[in-house]
Amino acid sequence: MVLSLTESGARLFVTRFLEQFISIGCVTILEEGGTMFIFGEKDSTCPLKSILKIHSPQFYWKVMTQADLGLADAYISGDFSFVDKDSGLLNLIMILIANRDQRSPKSNLVKKRGWWTPVFLTAGLASVKYYLKHVLKQNTLTQARKNISSHYDLSNEFFGLFMDDTMMYSSAIFKSENEDPRTAQMRKISLLIEKARIEKNHEVLEMGCGWGTFAIEVVKRTGCKYTGITLSIEQLKYAKAKVKEAGLQGRITFMLCDYRQLSDARKYDRIIACEMIEAVGHEFMDKFFSCCEDALAENGIFVLQFTAIPEALYNESRLTSGFITEYIFPGGCLPSLARVTSAMASSSRLCIENVENIGIHYYHTLRCWRKNVLERQKQIIDLGFDDKFIRTWEYYFDYCAAGFKTLTLRSYQIVFSRPGNVAAFGDDDPFRSSTRKNNII
Repeated sequence: MVLSLTESGARLFVTRFLEQFISIGCVTILEEGGTMFIFGEKDSTCPLKSILKIHSPQFYWKVMTQADLGLADAYISGDFSFVDKDSGLLNLIMILIANRDQRSPKSNLVKKRGWWTPVFLTAGLASVKYYLKHVLKQNTLTQARKNISSHYDLSNEFFGLFMDDTMMYSSAIFKSENEDPRTAQMRKISLLIEKARIEKNHEVLEMGCGWGTFAIEVVKRTGCKYTGITLSIEQLKYAKAKVKEAGLQGRITFMLCDYRQLSDARKYDRIIACEMIEAVGHEFMDKFFSCCEDALAENGIFVLQFTAIPEALYNESRLTSGFITEYIFPGGCLPSLARVTSAMASSSRLCIENVENIGIHYYHTLRCWRKNVLERQKQIIDLGFDDKFIRTWEYYFDYCAAGFKTLTLRSYQIVFSRPGNVAAFGDDDPFRSSTRKNNII
């Protein structure tokens, strides 16, 4: 591999950093021409290893100058690949996480690497360019619809190629690692219905209705009346068609509507928000809970499912533009559990009835989605997308899966209500065993 002077300097910079940084796991870099670098544990029995094949010296330059975004850009552009095509990328991110987590944020090594800014590795400010783009994507009423559309309106056919026929774009709940995703998604729906205690006489609001599967299932199972809101035109078209096919138009209503535009006059007995709060943003979290307070009936229940980042990483994460906000979800912001509960406390009378972490199930969900994307590359290309697009989504799924596998990310289901809600919870028997213990890994 022939390197220019600047590329040689970048290689020296990156390899020296990796020599100091990696002590857990093993990362091997193979260059075309035979040059090899090994970092970390050199024992052949090391359980966590990743071997990179460098195809372009631009790999070093991008990583040196753009840190985590450079690593992502290099992979998406084909500047490097992995010997182990199934687990190489996942293992690399897990190794970087493991080595970050063993060090104090005040260590000399951390201080020396202020250029490296991914959420999983360090705290620090992103480049001015990415930071400004991040600020401009904040979820105002106008911008929120653009942010949602840029992701969810890509193609219903594309989403259908990697999800199962439930089209549930959120963590499933598996009974075993080998269970089919559809069954696991239906279990998640059952759990949401159970936690919300939905009954026939209830009016249910779903914030972020997706492609409509929850709507159809909850109405079929309980006979309730349902309203769902979305900012995605493509989701709305698909969901309406599925409801018409099911013959449930009389009990299901969908609206192209921001949560901030809901009528103050209408109250709902139950509210469900399954992985939509990540699109709310830090600046609007209090407003979100204020809207939930206004929309929820006095004896109502609100069930929220969301991905959470550790509190120690939250402030730096929300102030930077990382891979997810740059490539996948513009305007997105993973909240911490503390941010959610503080917004709840300051903007509503809600209180927490139950919290459950289902994060390990998200790891399995993401690995299923990744597998489907790679197995159906030809169909995806036939839709008009290219190899870069496919590598972007592969990186996205492995990036998130590594977070859940290492317990850096959590996926919470929280049940909210108001103090004194005897109508909903007064018949609970504390001595009655759970009916679903065996449904969770």
